Formats: sequence, structure tokens, C-alpha cells
Amino acid sequence: MRIGTIAQLWRYPVKSMGGERRTAVRLTRRGIPGDRGWAVYDETRNGITGAKRLPALRGCLAHYPSEPAADAASPPAEISLPDGSRFRTDAHDAAHRLSAAFGRPLLLHQLGPVGSATGPRITSADESPETVRAVMGLVPGEPEPDMADLSGDRLAALREGNFFDAYPIHLLTRTTLRTLARVAPESIWDERRFRPNLFVDAVVTEGYPELEWLNRRIRVGGAVIAAVIGCPRCVMVTQPVDELPQDHRVMRTLVRETHHTAGLYADVVEEGDVREGDVVELLS
Repeated sequence: MRIGTIAQLWRYPVKSMGGERRTAVRLTRRGIPGDRGWAVYDETRNGITGAKRLPALRGCLAHYPSEPAADAASPPAEISLPDGSRFRTDAHDAAHRLSAAFGRPLLLHQLGPVGSATGPRITSADESPETVRAVMGLVPGEPEPDMADLSGDRLAALREGNFFDAYPIHLLTRTTLRTLARVAPESIWDERRFRPNLFVDAVVTEGYPELEWLNRRIRVGGAVIAAVIGCPRCVMVTQPVDELPQDHRVMRTLVRETHHTAGLYADVVEEGDVREGDVVELLS
């Protein structure tokens, strides 16, 4: 059953930094080749970090001068800092320049070939409840999201050999953003806040259609993905990006309207090529 078309395709060469829109990608079991192919390592806290704890990462952009290959180590990416200066991730002074820009000792970690370890991540295990709530973008009185499917050993297993938050593919529909814009018109509901890989023009024009696709298989172009869980949001969706301002009301709306969720996470079960304009089908 046809449920939409691919409106946009995105990959993000460096975790939490701005990405690059593509007209065509290949979906593999490791996701889109090169997606989150690099990550920032905080030497002070000894772990991979992101914009939840280092918000200024959202002001950086990254792209690949050469195309990544599936299952191979990520090629060097070029980073553009907020001041407009640029450097490659394999430059001899890359760590120095990144650390100077952020005022703390940072490294860049490369995703190796398939099967490679990726090292420790910063988690909420040693953080105060107040810090955890701030990272999730919550204010006093708001409930925490249901993270039962993304906790403990399960989440650790999902993160082996990658820099994803959880699953390799994030799908979001334009319908969801239009619905949120109708209930909260004071905010700008732009897909760049949410960082999808697959941005879909759904046939359904009301509500949150991707949440109806959970636990189903979906054909996207020449690939098939399995929709696993709704994507729980955090403070990142409130942060400024490009010309979009910081807006904490975004999280207030998501907590109230969708139980913190926007979009879905998916696994790739059949690898294949996807192009903008390809049909999206729900499989029986």
C-alpha cells in the first residue's frame, strides 16, 4: 500500500553537526554510508558526546569531499565552524582547532570498517537528576519519556559499532510537522530541527502517520526498513540551527501532544538504493 514519497534524504557526517542533503543514497544495515561517520570525543569526560551536552555543535556543518563506501571506514569529512573557518577531520591540527573553538579538550573519532569498536559514550549514569532532565529538555512538572525500549544493556547493544543514538535510520513525515504547526503555530516546525534521514511526504494529511507504521515493514525505493519505535526527542530539537532560533516551546508541545515523540526509528532489513521522489509503501 502506497503511504507516501521520499521528499528529502539526509546524512550527517559528524554526529550532532549539520548534515548534507542527498538526491540518492544507499540504505545498508549500517544505515546510510557515512552517516554519523565521525563523532566528537570529550577528553574531560572520556566519552563520545553530542549537542545534548555540547549545544554549539549544532552551529557546525560537515560534508564529505569524497563519497563513503558501505562497510568501510569513514573517509575524511570537512567541518565548517560557526566562524566560517574550515578544516578536514584528518588534518594534523583538527583536534586543536576543534578544542579551541569549543573551549575544552576535544578529539574527533572516526567510524572504522564494519565490526570495529567505537569506544565509550557519555551517558546519564553519573549525572544528577537535574542534569538528566535538562538534557532531555524537560521543565519541572513534566513527565520523563518512556525509555523502556532504549535503556541499559539494550541501548548499549544497539550502539555497538556505530555512533547512532539508537537505530540506523530516522524517518519523519511532513504531516507530523504540519500537525504540530497547527497545534503550536508560535513555533517554526522545520525538519532541520529533527535531523531525519528520510523525510516523507505522507498520503495521510492529518496526525502523526509514521506512528501508525510501527512494527511494520516499509519499502522505500529499493530498500526495506522495519519501523521499530517512535523517536523520543530531547533538548536538541529546541536548539538554534541555521537561521532557526532557539525555541524551548518545541519541547513543551511535544511533551503535551505526542509524549515526547516525533518520527520513528528503523532498522534496514533489505539493503537498496533510494532516491528523492521514490514511493514509500507499507508492506503486508
